[in-house]
Amino acid sequence: MTQTWTATGEELVRALAGRPDAELVRLLGVRPDLATPAPSSMTALAARAATRPSVERALALLDRFGLTVVESLAALSATGRPTASGVAAALAVPEGAVAEVMDRLIELALLVDGAPVPAVVEAVGPHPAGLGPPLSELPRSDDAADPPPAPTTPDQLADLLRSAPPEAGRTLAELRWGPPVVTPDGDRPGASWLLEHGVLRPLSGTQLALPLEVGLAARDGRTHREVQRTPPTTELPQRPAAVVAAEGTRAAEEVVRLVATLLAVWQQEPPVALRNGGLGVRELRRAAAVLEIRQHDAATVVELMGMAGLVAPYETGEESLWAPTLGAETWADEALGVQWARLAGAWLSSARTPWLVGTRNDQGTLRAALDPSLERGWARRLRHRLLTTLAALPARSAPGAAELAEVLRWHAPRATPPQPAVAAVLAEATILGVVGAGALTDAGRALTEGEDAAAALEKDLPEPVSEILVQGDLTGVVPGRPAPELGALLGHATETESRGSALTVRFTPASVHRALDAGLSGEELLEALRRYSRTPLPQPLEYLVTDTARRHGQVRVGAATSYVRLQDPGTAGELQGHPDLAVLQLRPIAPTVLVSSARPAELLEALRAAGVAPVLEGPEGSVATVPSAVGRAGVRAPAGRGRRSAEAPVRVRRPGPEDLAELVRRMRTGEERARRSAEQHASGVLARTDPVHALAVLREATRAGAQVDLVIVGATGRAERRRVQPLSVDAGRVRMRDTDRDAEITVAVHRIQAVAPVQPA
Repeated sequence: MTQTWTATGEELVRALAGRPDAELVRLLGVRPDLATPAPSSMTALAARAATRPSVERALALLDRFGLTVVESLAALSATGRPTASGVAAALAVPEGAVAEVMDRLIELALLVDGAPVPAVVEAVGPHPAGLGPPLSELPRSDDAADPPPAPTTPDQLADLLRSAPPEAGRTLAELRWGPPVVTPDGDRPGASWLLEHGVLRPLSGTQLALPLEVGLAARDGRTHREVQRTPPTTELPQRPAAVVAAEGTRAAEEVVRLVATLLAVWQQEPPVALRNGGLGVRELRRAAAVLEIRQHDAATVVELMGMAGLVAPYETGEESLWAPTLGAETWADEALGVQWARLAGAWLSSARTPWLVGTRNDQGTLRAALDPSLERGWARRLRHRLLTTLAALPARSAPGAAELAEVLRWHAPRATPPQPAVAAVLAEATILGVVGAGALTDAGRALTEGEDAAAALEKDLPEPVSEILVQGDLTGVVPGRPAPELGALLGHATETESRGSALTVRFTPASVHRALDAGLSGEELLEALRRYSRTPLPQPLEYLVTDTARRHGQVRVGAATSYVRLQDPGTAGELQGHPDLAVLQLRPIAPTVLVSSARPAELLEALRAAGVAPVLEGPEGSVATVPSAVGRAGVRAPAGRGRRSAEAPVRVRRPGPEDLAELVRRMRTGEERARRSAEQHASGVLARTDPVHALAVLREATRAGAQVDLVIVGATGRAERRRVQPLSVDAGRVRMRDTDRDAEITVAVHRIQAVAPVQPA
């Protein structure tokens, strides 16, 4: 049996039960898997906290130094109960640093009075810190009934090695820092000498191992060769504050402009959604062309719109479209800082992975933007970790993706993100303006720390400019960030030529047409431009606007579903004035032609009811002899372009502090019931046991070689009480020896109704 010094289940229960309620609430908040599903008692909580999967999750919260301390604890627990001073000596670090980590491990319920819970040792692995099994776990040599004593101190090992052949010294040097297992063969002539003198011990028929005690002696009592207590430090470039602010605000303005532009386009022409809900490659390519950016960046913009709930699928009954939501109207009316904060906040809390757009999944299918399959639970954590890491660096530090990935690996070695994902998230932060010139901006820091990110961005934004310099070549320059009103006017009336510290635009016939289509007359457009122009408008611009306005609207396009063609122009006036036909909204487009938005069948029926004798005209102008052939299903109405509010994503609600406090009260009550059940067990009654608790009791009895009383539900549904000695617990089955019947049985865990340690006589 193993002699590893680990905390028992009873010790962990006592330690947890002795904590104040506030500390238990903090534990459940840090290790949320312990609270779901709710444990029934403190014993059930301890049992769940000591399971391997839960311990693995808790270890993922530790940084590299914390895991180093855990490995040292696991190694030293094989020789006795570890202490902070002993671990500090084994790591050659100050005792205070180790004590701080051990306090953290106690807080996480991974350590009890210096002893780790068994699952911690299991999670570290069979060779913690590269050390072999302890002498107590190694079998004796086959050819020696009484093996020579192992040198377990540095002095004993040094004395022994003075007479060792050189090959033995080289073999020991190779095993000193691990791995501690060697296969003796012709290439390892020193292994036999080391075996004969007790330095090595047989591990199996073909392997020799360097015992843990001898390995520590070979390392002069150290468990690790090197210990890294702080994150890796490199000379990171520093950016001037003005450059960081300028780059961040420029990117923030640009991403808001891109989103607003694409929302306006999709409002007029919503793209068709794919069958799986994503956006097709052709539609994404069209969006990139409209925004004049790369297709990969367009995918990021589209995903940002989805994250912020600005677009959502809209079902027309015939097809599914991606259309702006009602929330997009509210967003469009907000100030720039608020618009940006909403986009950045949605990005930070999103589990979407836009960088996977364009890659292929395991089935070879291309991943599309807005595809539901782009959800990754770790993406949200990675964004938070990346921004938190940037915020912890000296102000205006600009690390690259490689440096960031290395720091993230130090902070969470067991939850290391791949470097390409780190680079992708850093690129997204740069597009958003959370990062400027490679460094975290003030607005990005406010976003990370949960402060007013909108106000932080507004503080760095340059003052808006309400003037334009119009030149004779039909170009205009805005020397700064245009004010919202000027920006809206130029968005309608100009084509953008360049952006930067100044905005350069050009007036063209097509751009002037857009302004006129938006409802401005030629004179209104010129008057608006005069208000913002420092100098009189050049004559070429006035000629362009006047000529374009004169031609604008001479040809008109409208929508009509059906028409009425008449022989007498006077009849047209009668039909328009008929009170029973007002619902048809008849309007003339020629003296003898009226149009309506009603379907032909509806128009035909209404005219007949009004006493008119119409006939149905076919596509070529001939009279249709079977009017009933065209019904409501024969003519399609124009596809709707409506909108709907974005649907909130489905999320699992985590218990809040009040919920956890109530759970702690229920567990204490459940523990009291469990205590009374234990008293009943002493009197011969075995109460039903929580499944997690039952597994913990069985595993602990397996390690200790102890007996337990249990109740098994048989194949007939009848409960049977037995006294057994558990031998192994694995894959949902328990192998045990029935001590009363002296027979070995294997039972599925779900058949065990109750279990309790055998009470001492």
